[in-house]
Amino acid sequence: MSKTIIVLHTDADGLSRCREEIRAYLTAENAPGEIEVVLADGIYRPEDFVFEAGDCSPHTHITYRSEHAGGVILRGGVQIGREHWMTPDADMAGRFSADALPNIRMLSLAALGLGRDDWGEEIPIGAYHTAHKYDNAPTGCGSEFFTGGKRMTKARYPNAGTFAKLSAVADVGDVREFPEQNYFFDWDNRRNHRGGTYIIDRETNRRVASWKDSSTAWMFGYFYHDWADSSTPVTFNTENRLVFPAYVSRFAAKAGANYYFYNIPEELDTEGEWYLDRETGNVYFWPYAGAETAEFTFRDIPLLDCRDTCNMTFSGFVLEGTMGDAVVCTGCDMTFDALCIRNIAGTAVRIMGSRNTVCRCDISRTGKGGIYVTGGDRRSLTPGENRVTENYIHDYAEIYLTYQGGISLQGVGNIADHNEICRAPHTAIFYGGNEHLIEYNDIYDVVMLSSDAGAIYSGFDWAGNGTVIRYNRLRNIGGEGFVPDGIYWDDGLSGQTAYGNIFINVKKHSMMVGGGRDCVVENNIIIDAGISAIQYDDRNRDGFVHDGWARAAVNTPDAPHWQHLAAVPFRDEPWKTKYPHLAAIKTSFETDPDDPDFPINPAYSSVKNNVIISPRGKRYQIAESVYTYSDIGENPVYDTRADAGWDEDVGNLSPVSPVYRDLPEFTIIPVKKIGRSK
Repeated sequence: MSKTIIVLHTDADGLSRCREEIRAYLTAENAPGEIEVVLADGIYRPEDFVFEAGDCSPHTHITYRSEHAGGVILRGGVQIGREHWMTPDADMAGRFSADALPNIRMLSLAALGLGRDDWGEEIPIGAYHTAHKYDNAPTGCGSEFFTGGKRMTKARYPNAGTFAKLSAVADVGDVREFPEQNYFFDWDNRRNHRGGTYIIDRETNRRVASWKDSSTAWMFGYFYHDWADSSTPVTFNTENRLVFPAYVSRFAAKAGANYYFYNIPEELDTEGEWYLDRETGNVYFWPYAGAETAEFTFRDIPLLDCRDTCNMTFSGFVLEGTMGDAVVCTGCDMTFDALCIRNIAGTAVRIMGSRNTVCRCDISRTGKGGIYVTGGDRRSLTPGENRVTENYIHDYAEIYLTYQGGISLQGVGNIADHNEICRAPHTAIFYGGNEHLIEYNDIYDVVMLSSDAGAIYSGFDWAGNGTVIRYNRLRNIGGEGFVPDGIYWDDGLSGQTAYGNIFINVKKHSMMVGGGRDCVVENNIIIDAGISAIQYDDRNRDGFVHDGWARAAVNTPDAPHWQHLAAVPFRDEPWKTKYPHLAAIKTSFETDPDDPDFPINPAYSSVKNNVIISPRGKRYQIAESVYTYSDIGENPVYDTRADAGWDEDVGNLSPVSPVYRDLPEFTIIPVKKIGRSK
């Protein structure tokens, strides 16, 4: 391979010619070892950033970089200057309050050359919306509007930051589950389910009655669980305070559930709100203070699309304004470096393949998640070796409020390290599969709008062995009225290790182990846990032996846990050598249910050498069977940080901490390495 390095300079007009030149280089007899393309500052079309196998080579590394950091902008929407902003037309002006009207501006999308197909229909949102179960219901991602670089909120009541609460539920509708653990399995095979009937409070009902036309109204809420958000069009009977959702809530609805109404022009009454009249294409909005431009996003396309590519680097770009994902990549040995990704409706980066890297990116204001990576092969336990490192992921999941992680690792053997993840309604890191490494991440102010959730979360897999979570700092987990967990191994997840992590002010349990086996919780520092430092229950055993609430996951041979187990070759190599306890489990229902190798039992785990600092003396909640089947060792509790020798200045135990006397095996946590490089 030639070591020749070729440097090319181009701009938006010359990019196509430059790419043709690169293809010629790659097919030449003596292809260069490296090609660097330096892109001049400017606005570039996403259509010019679709790369395929012919645009790359495993023998030539190709870099596309911005001449100046942030100078190259890939924009999927249209930017609209103040010269296009107008005062609202008379017909619509009458629907705004007298206080709001002087602040509201209007612009015409039709005058910008856009049509009904561009702005589309109102689209359902929420991780658990059920629109796909209805004929002719719109799905996908909806158009968005920004001013001053910030996402606008569709005109709503109550305003952003608050929720109304359902007064009562007259009819839960045709649901899949109600009450909890009571399943209507035929729901999956039917369509057009009855939506139900909800009852709202008198004050909200008076508000609804004041709207000139409620036909555009939608309702968003956590209608039963605060981890299941969904939305639906609604109609009203204001005489009886009734609301009729068009789409049923999958898990039913209950009195006291959080919700709001949106897409109502009369509720455009505060800065940062907008309303789109889909008949005329006119946008009405109260811009953020100081905003000089507006941006309208109306195309569902990747901004950087890499299809079966390899050995390429993209560095220093700004990507903004798409109804879809910003970066989509299938391939290997790809690097996405120092990208600024913002104001998109989907996920910032979505990668499928091996040995890919996402590093030093600034990701914010996504509608969904931050970085999603999947790679590796579970059957052979071949690692994907993808790495997500040194990224700043913040203020994400602004539209879909649940199950949109700052980082998601799937597959086998991928890494998330040295990231800073903060300010989000739900989880920081999701993962599934085997043998991931999650280390040195700084996580704070997440899971602000859910309780049954965790800052780092995975679950539902007896064979999910091998992931190590170490040297992370989790602080201020949970918001007002919401009490989530720190690290949450849900519903039987097994074969996990949490070592050397620091938890500070986690509202519920800092460590939550949901009945699994072969789990290690050691050498962690837990400060000011809200309910308990460590909870380890035996839900799988309780469900199988005592018909407890988790019975549906384990009580028949075709229940989900047994099906998941059967899907992997856990008795074959390399599984049986790597995970001997897993290979030795007994799957016959004739097995004595007390046998430690029957997988319902929380066996072969270790909970010891953890330092707990709690003025309330909240230690741990551990089921009796966990003591029977696993090793629960010393986990000393100190009443105050001073008692434990906690050094606030360095955020760690001091060298003279009594912990080192009380727990001789306790290992110093390398706090200075946590988070991004400074």
